Amino acid sequence: MKKTAYLLLFSILLAFSATAQSTGNVKIEELTTKTFKDKVWNFENGTAFKRIGKLPIILDFHATWCRPCKMLAPHLQAIQNKYKGKLIVYKIDVDQEPELAKKFKVEAMPTIIFINDVKSYKSELGYKDYDEFEKLVKTYFFKAKK
Repeated sequence: MKKTAYLLLFSILLAFSATAQSTGNVKIEELTTKTFKDKVWNFENGTAFKRIGKLPIILDFHATWCRPCKMLAPHLQAIQNKYKGKLIVYKIDVDQEPELAKKFKVEAMPTIIFINDVKSYKSELGYKDYDEFEKLVKTYFFKAKK
C-alpha cells in the first residue's frame, strides 16, 4: 500500500514537473562560430558589423568556470522567458569560441552584448542583479518613443 502511494505521488510530481517545464520556457541556445554566422553576424561577408534578423539580441559571453556568469544565467533565462518573441538570448562560451570573443573585444566575463541596431551594439561588463539587468534590457531595446 505504501509503495503504491509513493509511486502515485511520484507520478503526479513527475507529470507536474513536465507541465511546468513546458509552459513557455525557451532554452537559451549556445552558439558556435558556425551558428553565430547563421543567426547573428556573418563576419566572413565583410569586416563591418551587420547583424542578421530583426529581433533584438542579447549575447552572453561566459565561461563555465565563471561564478558571476553562473549567477547571471537565471536572470538571462527569466528575460528570455518574459520577452519571448520580442528578443533572443544566445550564450557563447569564450573558451570554446575565442574567435567570437575576440570579435567583440571580450576580455572579462560575463560580458553581455545588446544588439538592437543593424550596424551597432552596446556591451555591459559584469554581473547585474535581475532588476538592473531588466532595466538595461528596457533601456537598450524598449525605450519609450516620443
